[in-house]
Amino acid sequence: MKNILMAFLLIFYSIASAQDAKKMKMPNNGTDKQVQTIYTCPMHPEIQSNKPGNCPKCGMKLVVQKTKAAKPKASAPAKKQKPAKASDMGDMKMPIQKQGSNEPSKVVSYTCPMHPEIRASKPGNCPKCGMKLVSEKIKTTTPKHDQMEMPMKDTPKKNGKEEDMGDMDMGDNSTTLENIKKAKVNLGPIKTIASNVPPRTVRYDLYIADTTVTYGKKTKRAIAVNGKIPMPTLTFTEGDTALIYVHNKLNEETSLHWHGLFLPNQMDGVPFLTQMPIKPHSTYIYKFPIVQHGTHWYHSHSELQEQIGMYGAFIMNKRKEWDIPTIPVVLSEWTDMKPEEVHRSLKNANDWFAIKKGTTQSYIEAIRSGHFKTKLTNEWKRMNAMDVSDVYYDRFLINGKNQNEQPQFKAGDKVRLRIANGGASDYFWLTYAGGKITVVATDGNDVEPVEVDRLIIAVSETYDVVVTIPENKSYEFLVTPEDRTNSASLWLGKGDKVPAQKLPKLKYFAGMKMMNDMMDMNGNMVEMEGMKMQNQVMDMNSVMYPEVTGEENPKTKTKKMQCPVCRCQMIKAWQE
Repeated sequence: MKNILMAFLLIFYSIASAQDAKKMKMPNNGTDKQVQTIYTCPMHPEIQSNKPGNCPKCGMKLVVQKTKAAKPKASAPAKKQKPAKASDMGDMKMPIQKQGSNEPSKVVSYTCPMHPEIRASKPGNCPKCGMKLVSEKIKTTTPKHDQMEMPMKDTPKKNGKEEDMGDMDMGDNSTTLENIKKAKVNLGPIKTIASNVPPRTVRYDLYIADTTVTYGKKTKRAIAVNGKIPMPTLTFTEGDTALIYVHNKLNEETSLHWHGLFLPNQMDGVPFLTQMPIKPHSTYIYKFPIVQHGTHWYHSHSELQEQIGMYGAFIMNKRKEWDIPTIPVVLSEWTDMKPEEVHRSLKNANDWFAIKKGTTQSYIEAIRSGHFKTKLTNEWKRMNAMDVSDVYYDRFLINGKNQNEQPQFKAGDKVRLRIANGGASDYFWLTYAGGKITVVATDGNDVEPVEVDRLIIAVSETYDVVVTIPENKSYEFLVTPEDRTNSASLWLGKGDKVPAQKLPKLKYFAGMKMMNDMMDMNGNMVEMEGMKMQNQVMDMNSVMYPEVTGEENPKTKTKKMQCPVCRCQMIKAWQE
């Protein structure tokens, strides 16, 4: 009897629970929303799907785009509500503007750091690259009076009168602003030309093979692509699709990395991380959309192949680009040593490269420059000869040549140089014999034009600069490594050659003295009075550049003398 009663109670409980669950699933007076998830591709926002998967164009994984809510049916006309009082607004974020007030309401817009054309009224992700949108700026909406926009102008006052600043963008550095204005005037209006070719798939076939070259004093092994060093310049237009067939004719593995590009992870070209290496005598296909513009470069990401020829320019034009002569400029170094030997020498920490450069800072040099004590201190600390660039190179190259001539330009022409530092270890100083250098872009991003006498470009960095041909002559665009041991030249124009001013030898002993003053005998930083340890700055540039601080003891004279104790030859140094 008890068993029958228990079974009856269980059945009754199950029926009651089912009814409660059914009630919970019923729509609540049309206020519940039916949620639909949409999936899209970060690179191709036009691709949309109601379930997860991969993009049919680029193969990237689809991500959740947004949530759409179905609108509830109107059950009855809503009653007119009285205007809410300020006290009843609660946590509403609507801007409240007083009647008759001239205070503007503020609207925050969000944009993508890499794609400034993307704007949204609320935070989210960029539909092109997937990056998080950031607050762009505060825009002020002008209040209206009787349906008429009231222009608001907030100008600084000078002597009680309003001063019109024009289009000047106020900043902390007025000199920089003046430079920008001057650079814009000198640059002048440059015509643009729109691409009349719709976005398309652009194919390149790259054949990687062994070769031999004689850039230095010896004939050495190198790697050429399509028979060229550097590799061919790959040119695309924003919106295109890159289709690159890599044919590996080497007897070793290889790969290609597209430096600074936004692309699907599997196309990035890093062996054993985003792809497997390209096997010898096989073909690999890279395919990715071009979603940006600017000057970039590409190189091998396998072993030390980049150092023997596998580097090249990667140019992505805008849909509307400047109508101006443009030259891709790839900077690099060449050493007759095998890359593996260079690597081994660096790990040994010897003075071999300093000896090759002639920068060993001998005792005779120390005495002549008045830095004998500095040399002794360095010896006591067992420090190697001070160096700036780590490796000695037999030759520096511009587009594969030490002396590169471009005679097609005439007086008055403006030339855009798309410069990429494809070197392995050197920073380069860039100077021009024809006047100022106007910087218009860096690392693929446009910047406000700035005029400079010279600039330095780091490893893997890119710059777009504009130079002018003053007369019908050949002007030197000089490329000098930071250690100033040698140089390479690009000659622009035809006629008598106008050389750029050579950079003088660095003041190594002055730099050594500065280092000794800031470090103890154990190599630790010495805390300076009134300065915290983490804030101390060792700026070697402030003392090592002769063109900035003057020559190192130019009036020092020396005289050979005989030591009165051991009768050996010694040198006496003094200053006038």
